[in-house]
Amino acid sequence: MNLPYRYDLPNSIAVNRIITSLNSKLKKTFNAFPHTYFMEMDNTRTLFTNHGLHMNMLGKQLVTCQVATFLYSTFEQKQSPITLSWYKPQNYNYPAQEDNQIISNTRNSSRNKRLPVTRSYDFLWKA
Repeated sequence: MNLPYRYDLPNSIAVNRIITSLNSKLKKTFNAFPHTYFMEMDNTRTLFTNHGLHMNMLGKQLVTCQVATFLYSTFEQKQSPITLSWYKPQNYNYPAQEDNQIISNTRNSSRNKRLPVTRSYDFLWKA
């Protein structure tokens, strides 16, 4: 998006001239890269507040509409995915799923299990 003008300063001040030159440089830079998009904002005085530094409600709505239309046009473009011809997906045995809950298979172990140690046999709990 280009930089907005400073309407709180007179047009003769070099700040607005620098802003216009910077906006043109930004536009040239973004046009050099095809994967970028440079959104030009309307810099009319009616889109700014009385003091001229910030945008008023109309200016903010205009900018949000421009952003929204750009996003809608971006998401409407459907591109086919790039497939890798050399890659063959493997069949993994995942656990069965029902209603977004994973049902795990029970595993039986042949290991001898120790009984838990109670407090009375522990040296810290002797009175």
